[in-house]
Amino acid sequence: MRWLSAVALGLVVTLIPLTVSPAAEMVKTVSVTAKEFSFTPSRITLKAGGRVALRITNRGTMDHEFISPGLFDAAEDIAIRASGVNVEADEVEEVEIEPGRTVTIEFTVKKTARAQTIQFWCGEKLKGKLHRDLGMRGTITIVR
Repeated sequence: MRWLSAVALGLVVTLIPLTVSPAAEMVKTVSVTAKEFSFTPSRITLKAGGRVALRITNRGTMDHEFISPGLFDAAEDIAIRASGVNVEADEVEEVEIEPGRTVTIEFTVKKTARAQTIQFWCGEKLKGKLHRDLGMRGTITIVR
């Protein structure tokens, strides 16, 4: 009987990693490049309920921002990582990115998020004009 218990315990221990690993692989990574005066890609599609790692790299020569209040309203479990710094937050409205730096915003699109298209942009200014108005903007479409 002890042998049977040991085998059963071994099966449970063996199966636990199999049920945890696929969830970790379910993160969709989207790499975005920011530079004067664009985001590439500028159109992103995300699925409601999905876990996302939005990896934004500033390849420009000046500071840029990622602003998307609508996206962060549709997100939960938000974590931001940049150069060894990790910030967890319930609300985020903008993320600043210095030249040559990469910021990763990881979040889950709420399962209850409705199908919609959300704007994002850069709010930095150059000679009184927002980078957004110079073409640095894009959309995120949430699908069900």
